[in-house]
Amino acid sequence: MIQVGLEGFTEHLPGKLSGGMRQRVQLARTLATQPRVMLMDEPFGALAAQSRREMQQLVISVWRQHQTTILFVTHDVDEALLLGDRIVLLSPRPARVSTILDLPNPRHPGAQFEPDFARRRYEILASLGEGRPWPAPPAGPQPATAGGVTTS
Repeated sequence: MIQVGLEGFTEHLPGKLSGGMRQRVQLARTLATQPRVMLMDEPFGALAAQSRREMQQLVISVWRQHQTTILFVTHDVDEALLLGDRIVLLSPRPARVSTILDLPNPRHPGAQFEPDFARRRYEILASLGEGRPWPAPPAGPQPATAGGVTTS
């Protein structure tokens, strides 16, 4: 229970738990069976941003402890880049493997703010654009924007 952040909630019924806590219960139930492979199909899609980030970090922590293969399905490119060792992109219908990317691991917190992350994100989004050209990412540092107003 401690491993998935459920300490203090052992007496709570599932209907009284938040979405993030319910996901933790599901993860604990799965880990109790000591699986060789875990399938997670859009597990965090309905969670608020903060809960989603916490669950992503929890999945990384659980993976490091158990070294269980996790097949994680997501439509969120940033989530795939943060969690995945290998990203498999599928073509539109009929779905076929169109691209396989192998990523370095482990990634550290804040990896999504590094240039390599942004480059890979751009490549994936361009690939998913079904051949439609995407504008090239700007070169070099860009001024920050706040509410649509450029600041320097």
